[in-house]
Amino acid sequence: MPMSQPRFTTNPERIARLQENYDAGVEREKMPNEEREKLDLECFNLSPAQLAALTERARAAQKTKVPGP
Repeated sequence: MPMSQPRFTTNPERIARLQENYDAGVEREKMPNEEREKLDLECFNLSPAQLAALTERARAAQKTKVPGP
């Protein structure tokens, strides 16, 4: 099934990135469920120290955000 034409952007670079993501998802769906779940565990596995560091970086980034107009 081909990707539908995006309705919320006309930026060619953004559309190309959306197509890449779509194609990656199509390939992923061809994998057996067990293999996908194993890959998910490998991608989302963080130690408590890594999670704490990520949380701290996110908090620091929120404090330095410039307010919008």
